[in-house]
Amino acid sequence: MLRGDSEDGRARMKRRQKRSMREVTLAVVAVALFGWMLTAERWETAAAYQTGTLADFFTGPPPSVVNSDEVAKVRVRLEPGARAHWHSHGWGQLLLPEEGRGRFQIRNQPLQELRPGEPVFTGGGVVHWHGAAPDQSLVMIAMQGGGAEWMEPVSDEIYLAQPAR
Repeated sequence: MLRGDSEDGRARMKRRQKRSMREVTLAVVAVALFGWMLTAERWETAAAYQTGTLADFFTGPPPSVVNSDEVAKVRVRLEPGARAHWHSHGWGQLLLPEEGRGRFQIRNQPLQELRPGEPVFTGGGVVHWHGAAPDQSLVMIAMQGGGAEWMEPVSDEIYLAQPAR
């Protein structure tokens, strides 16, 4: 084996490790946000925390729920071939695929496959689309803030391209 080959192998391994760390970080963030979302539905006021069981699990004053009409969540099932138009969200969007397979793409970046257990986050103002795979449905939770700015439909050429992974 040539020295350059082993250096390339180490570089690939480092990239994989970075990608794995990024995926783990996204998963932790997704679980934390999902837990927060469930908690917010159970306790609608700060007073409920003070009398509820969650106060037992915090040091210092318990957290207070900050309700906002700007933060939305939805659990959807998309049938094969269904997809959103290009769009963006003011505060970003978190997608949590649960079942099936889907597709996701940030404008001018490679098409990605959505898989259960692999959350995807886009920052505020990032233009993207997402949908089910051409041959399989997708169930996912979507959380977003700051509303949505809708744009043009995703062409069949873009949708039917080969995903990067």
